Amino acid sequence: MNRSARLVLRRLGHDPQLDDERQDELERAIKEEQARQQADGKDATPGLSAVPEELLSESEKRHEKYRRQQAMAGRFTPAAERLPIMTAEERKERDKDRPKWNQTSFEGPIDKLIEKYGNLEEVRKHLTLGQSMKYEFTEDGKVLDQQGNLIFDGVKLVARQV
Repeated sequence: MNRSARLVLRRLGHDPQLDDERQDELERAIKEEQARQQADGKDATPGLSAVPEELLSESEKRHEKYRRQQAMAGRFTPAAERLPIMTAEERKERDKDRPKWNQTSFEGPIDKLIEKYGNLEEVRKHLTLGQSMKYEFTEDGKVLDQQGNLIFDGVKLVARQV
């Protein structure tokens, strides 16, 4: 009997034949699951996992969920045992190759920084991210802005023409 016919009969009234049919289907599903588990070499007492989920109450569903979680947890060793624990020497060795991040704050325009520090490497260290994107430092020690105008010629600041 198809599902829609069962729903109609269920709404019309109690039908013992439907109840017997549902019970037979449930028993057949449980026996098939037990046979499958025996073939896999598992225990023949499946617990609630063999019962279809729609027939379980909310507390039984919750119980089954926690039972599965515990079964999964038992398969793995604790994370502290699986993860490598670094010694202080290993941590120092690892951190040695990592680039150091220096936090910068705006100290003033690049003209003032060049006057203050003089050395272009030191000026680069004190530029903010936005400033470092605006200016280009060439190989021969010159500093150019976004439009390609010369700001520093390697010896002195070049006066800007407005």
